[in-house]
Amino acid sequence: MKEQSTVVDEGERQAVEQGLLPACLLPPQRLQRPRRMLWLQGLLALLCWLWVIPAQAGSDSLRIGIQLEPPSLDITTTSAGTASEITYANVYEGLTFIDGEGKVKPRLATQWQVSKDGKTVDFELRGQVLYHDGKPFNARTAVFSLQRMLKMTSMNAYLEWFDKVASVEAVDDQLLRIHLTAPDSLLPYALALPGAVMVHPDTADTNAVQPVGTGPYRVKPWRRGHSVSLVRNDSWWNSLKPQIREAQFLFMTTSFETESMLAEGRIDVLSSVTRLTGAFAGRSDYVMTSRGVEGKQIVALNNARAPLNDIRVRRALSHALDRREYHGIYGPLIQAVPIGTHFSPFHPAYVDLVNRYPYDVERAKALLREAGVAPGTVLKLALPPTDYGRYGSLIVARQMEAIGIQVEIVTMDWPTWLDKVFKQKDYDMTVIMHVEPMDLNIYARSGYYFNYDNRAFKKIWEKVRAARNDAERNEQLGQAQRQITEDAVNLFIQLRPERNFIRRELAGMWEHCPIPVFAIENLRWQN
Repeated sequence: MKEQSTVVDEGERQAVEQGLLPACLLPPQRLQRPRRMLWLQGLLALLCWLWVIPAQAGSDSLRIGIQLEPPSLDITTTSAGTASEITYANVYEGLTFIDGEGKVKPRLATQWQVSKDGKTVDFELRGQVLYHDGKPFNARTAVFSLQRMLKMTSMNAYLEWFDKVASVEAVDDQLLRIHLTAPDSLLPYALALPGAVMVHPDTADTNAVQPVGTGPYRVKPWRRGHSVSLVRNDSWWNSLKPQIREAQFLFMTTSFETESMLAEGRIDVLSSVTRLTGAFAGRSDYVMTSRGVEGKQIVALNNARAPLNDIRVRRALSHALDRREYHGIYGPLIQAVPIGTHFSPFHPAYVDLVNRYPYDVERAKALLREAGVAPGTVLKLALPPTDYGRYGSLIVARQMEAIGIQVEIVTMDWPTWLDKVFKQKDYDMTVIMHVEPMDLNIYARSGYYFNYDNRAFKKIWEKVRAARNDAERNEQLGQAQRQITEDAVNLFIQLRPERNFIRRELAGMWEHCPIPVFAIENLRWQN
């Protein structure tokens, strides 16, 4: 008997592009090996761990293991998590960026000023900035980058954030002006997203294979199927040069390969860990560090389909949700953070709504009776091909059946899920992970697959966009969270626990950036 082989297909790529699946959750390519061979390889890995002395990390080099080779290295045309991990803040830079504390900071823009009516934003650009090929960055290249992005009606996953941009102009070499149709307090945040990085017109079309940016690292020729290596850009505009001279991102194609390389000390960092065996988690030469990627695990509900179009039914399902049962999905070593709304607990505007619908089977049954839903009513649960989907679906079914709802699990591959659920909205429920940072805006989109259309929420979201300061914006973000929770739009389960497994001597890791990123500029080896 052989282990089943699973390959990454185009449907899975599309799921990553839609922000519905972190790239690191795509099933790794597993080689078909007899069980005896797997047992022998496991024994060899254990012997390596016990007997092989790990290679000493170099003082200016780094080896990072990531779980999937990206389809492209142009993060303006793909939202694949691994593409951002490799290139965001390393190769490409935006006018702003989200730092290791999760804060929006200036990058290629040094400051910005908003007009009194909120409809014009002037960005003062950093001077003496060169692309990796020696060409200058200025307001004209910034205009090109933004205009190019605005024309990407189907390729750029972040385009929704720029719906209020009317036009952009270069006032002079160092002054960029953005005209808006209405005030948008989230514009600096939007400009920090991967889809808004600054590219040059001469190299934009080839960035997918050979990226050219302004960042602290240049890309060496891509070794397809093996690795991507970055080398320090000594012409970077920042006077504080990174300590790491070269970093190699190695694609971990099998779980056996990953564990073997860890055991032999051939990688310094394992990025985006959600599950790890006790043998490796107990190693004294590596430590587990936090990672701020915001994967919200939810049971999405079709708000337009009976009986889920009745708020009493959605609230009944919310009362049937016992989040404690989901904590074990990722194993005992990594604990998930429960959520009661579609928002990260690490954001300053987060409102803790976990107890809005306390686990209460009798209350759930009463709400179903009030809504006229008979015991034994069947709801179909669309199941995408993910570990959290497979494990989570069984928990969902058990909890829903405890209140009298029969769950029919319908397994789907990614192309089918994207077509039936995401595009056609032909489903009752589905277990899914939303990975884009601060993506509450999806609840304001007309025709989004939840089929949630609430004027009150849309008005709140407009107030979020029109806020003139952080306090005002955070207040409205809180109201937005409360609205979708009161409406029980979906069942909100937990924030996906994601960690980095790194050598103990390595310091300077970005731990709270919500974008999938492995920023190298602050990393350093400690003696």
